Amino acid sequence: MAALSFATLGVNLKLFKRVIKISLIVFLLFAMIAAALVYLRPSGLSPISIVITQMAKRNYAWQCSAPLIQQPLNAKGNIVWIKLQCQGTYPWGFSKKSRDTGVLTINIVDANLADANIFVKPTIGKANAKNTYRGTLLEQAASYPNAVAGINGGYFRTKPNRHDPNCTRRSPKTPMNTSNQIGDGLLVIDSQVYSTNCDGGKLSEVGRSSLIQDTTTKQWRIERIKKDTVPANTVNAIGAGPGLIQTIVGEPQIQITWEGILSTFEFSANAAVILAKDKQGKSHMLFFTVDGIDRKYGMTSIGMANFIYTKIPTLFGLKLISAMSMDQGNSTTLFVKKADNHIASVTGTHGTIRDVYDGLFIVDGSSSYTHSS
Repeated sequence: MAALSFATLGVNLKLFKRVIKISLIVFLLFAMIAAALVYLRPSGLSPISIVITQMAKRNYAWQCSAPLIQQPLNAKGNIVWIKLQCQGTYPWGFSKKSRDTGVLTINIVDANLADANIFVKPTIGKANAKNTYRGTLLEQAASYPNAVAGINGGYFRTKPNRHDPNCTRRSPKTPMNTSNQIGDGLLVIDSQVYSTNCDGGKLSEVGRSSLIQDTTTKQWRIERIKKDTVPANTVNAIGAGPGLIQTIVGEPQIQITWEGILSTFEFSANAAVILAKDKQGKSHMLFFTVDGIDRKYGMTSIGMANFIYTKIPTLFGLKLISAMSMDQGNSTTLFVKKADNHIASVTGTHGTIRDVYDGLFIVDGSSSYTHSS
């Protein structure tokens, strides 16, 4: 009987120690979150962003094959398309199987914007009987006959009377009659405003990442823009997010800004726009896509930030400035005029091209480009 009591006491002590350990871990987690809220929130970063940024800075051990395609897209050779197969290891997986990314197909288009004949222009889907302000990237490419490459744009509503996960404060009962009632992000084309950024909510950063071209300098930048706001002197802009890379004190760093976008955490096809400079100080813009299927394979925005930060500089000899995600999942599409059927990357279980709200195109031609809304 005594032996049984001592055995029982030993089991109870082990259980007590385990409960104490779990309680301490939970307490420390709450303490860390509280500290982040108190001390780091004034910087504009949400606690979620702080955590996922640290996740993105870990070692993914990316390995890529020699390019499957490496092709100039214009006569001067200053717009280049490469296609790679890459594989890595997610550092937070619980088993070897869950950590292996598998072989991922990645497409990247690099455009040297120092050429005065290269333009970057947003598009919007046409209003028609089928879809109001939505169209495939192929259809939107018709706005710019000299477009050599294009990528899908930001988030948008797909159906009325349905909750919009990327614009939580907009009522599902809001009509879908105007572009601003469909688009979740900032869209400006040739100084005409079509939509503005949604609010990410109380736990998000203020504003959402947006790619903006200044009227005076014609230079592009990525910055967070508040809801219902258009920066002064904006000639072209497209908003999406989350932010992935930011230059801080002169050096590029991974800094993911969650911005209330739930698909930040989704394994799926993904897309990004990247700003960089070459060794001569000339500005470049890159379109980046990774193939995938929702919740099955691909990249989260966290993994994509790591890939861009660790691999793009060596692949292209560029110094990163900033980067942001575009709409991902089934919306992910890369238009390349020289590709088969003009599409280099398309996702979805049936390989079909989805109607999207807006897009972004690299146009090679004279200053007399055309645009039709």
